[in-house]
Amino acid sequence: MIILFQLIPIFFCFHYKGILNRDLNHIKNELINGSLPEGRLSIKDVQNLFNDLENITNIVHSQQIGESYLNKTIYSYSLCSNFTKDKPMMLITSLHHSREVASLQMNIYLFLYILWEVQHQNNPYYINMITHNCIMIVPFVNIDGYAEIESEFNNHNFQPKTRKNLNRTIACNQQDELAGIDLNRNYGYHFGYDNIGSSNDPCDETYRGSAAFSEKETQAIKYVVENYNIKMAMNLHCFGNLWVLPYSYDNEDLDKDGVPYLIYEDFKQNGQFQGHYKIGHAIELVQYTANGEAADWMLSKGVIAISPELGEQTYSNFFSNFFPDQEKTLKLFNTEFPPLIHFINYLPFQPMIKNLYQYNLDDVQKLNIILSTNQYLVDIECINNGVSNGSDHYFIVSDAVQLIQAYYIDIKYDQKYNRDNIEFSKLNKIDYKNNTFSTFQFSPRSQIIYFLVFQEIQIGGEIKFYFDLNGENHENTFTLKDINQEQKQLKNEQYQKLYNLLFLGLLIIFIITIGILLQITFKKQNNKIQQNITELIEQKPEQIELNVQI
Repeated sequence: MIILFQLIPIFFCFHYKGILNRDLNHIKNELINGSLPEGRLSIKDVQNLFNDLENITNIVHSQQIGESYLNKTIYSYSLCSNFTKDKPMMLITSLHHSREVASLQMNIYLFLYILWEVQHQNNPYYINMITHNCIMIVPFVNIDGYAEIESEFNNHNFQPKTRKNLNRTIACNQQDELAGIDLNRNYGYHFGYDNIGSSNDPCDETYRGSAAFSEKETQAIKYVVENYNIKMAMNLHCFGNLWVLPYSYDNEDLDKDGVPYLIYEDFKQNGQFQGHYKIGHAIELVQYTANGEAADWMLSKGVIAISPELGEQTYSNFFSNFFPDQEKTLKLFNTEFPPLIHFINYLPFQPMIKNLYQYNLDDVQKLNIILSTNQYLVDIECINNGVSNGSDHYFIVSDAVQLIQAYYIDIKYDQKYNRDNIEFSKLNKIDYKNNTFSTFQFSPRSQIIYFLVFQEIQIGGEIKFYFDLNGENHENTFTLKDINQEQKQLKNEQYQKLYNLLFLGLLIIFIITIGILLQITFKKQNNKIQQNITELIEQKPEQIELNVQI
């Protein structure tokens, strides 16, 4: 594999050197042994860590993305080779709410895990990821609030409860410390939609501020999303083991034909969740809404975003839920990590083959493709399971099939107009001996590739296909299917469904008819009984007595 950067042994420390040259348990232990009481990480701990990483390796990069209300610099840190703003990126934020300390530790652990896989494990998957993509984290969105929490820890060592930023120019008439802006209600999508999903009361914990993006901290995140090629995002929060998907401002459903919906649905099914978790819209999970929320705004900008609420599902006490001790933090790393890394893994290009068909002559003519004698058309349905386009790769078919020409249909999703654009073009054959075709774009949707082959392939025969990605072959072996048989089977299944529905409808009509007839019969019998009783009452007493004796 060609690696575009040189990996340098990494040495940094909170307490020890060579942390990334050790195992993951050592990294986890370092993240719960910061300089604050109970081993929590200070702002200085984190900044020193990333300064050291940037100085000794060329794959960690820092950026100043803005300032806080109190003019503290807000940094982002990126993990990739040859950093540029145009690379497809995953943005991971923490501490929108400054008291949610576990989100900070998890954010840094995700970054260090991928770095460790590259540096220590030489993992080709993650090497490819950081070659073509970037992981960008913003550890301290609300850096002023976290600095106040540090002060609380160092000076008083009691339970700090700061959630909002420290812009207290709009005073709270109850208590000065309650003033500030909830940064996760200050974004521009449906800002101030109602006073339920955010508050107009400066004393309330969800006070949204005077206007969307009124705060310098949210302006910094806005700058990143609008000036970098952010494809996906995770805004980490605490607590609840909840995986909150947009939209949170109201119970709005996503377009089911869009890429975000496909990713979210796949994540629901395959996210490797553990414990008592819930995933869905906020109103589905906890029966509340949140407007002006970060993930809602990001999705409105085309970024596939989620808002995980990390930690225990139920409330035990304030300190345990927002400031878990070392033992609970280690448990958090183990239980919440798999879904988070699974979501990150949607970022890079992920080629897969779904189906393989051979067309008959009638089908070929419909496609306006002319076949000569002994030529046949093979249809390969491919899918990119990631959100980044694939470009630096070739498509290779095994030598068992001699190819003449490949035609490529690319179904590209247009986020601006919410529709598919279909492009149909030839692939240039660059290596006849090895059946290799030239580089083509591969957007995150299903793709169709048509191949002309010299010989007929028997139905049921196997063919190997490769996606060559920077020297790494992604092999797929598929059994050839008869598309006409598939279509017949599909039609038969559809007809069977219609028959089942028809039978069910007739059965319902039969049951209703029987019910009506029984009701009519019972009504007639009831009327007859009432008539007999009436006649009996109208008879003379001696007749009644006589009738009884008889």
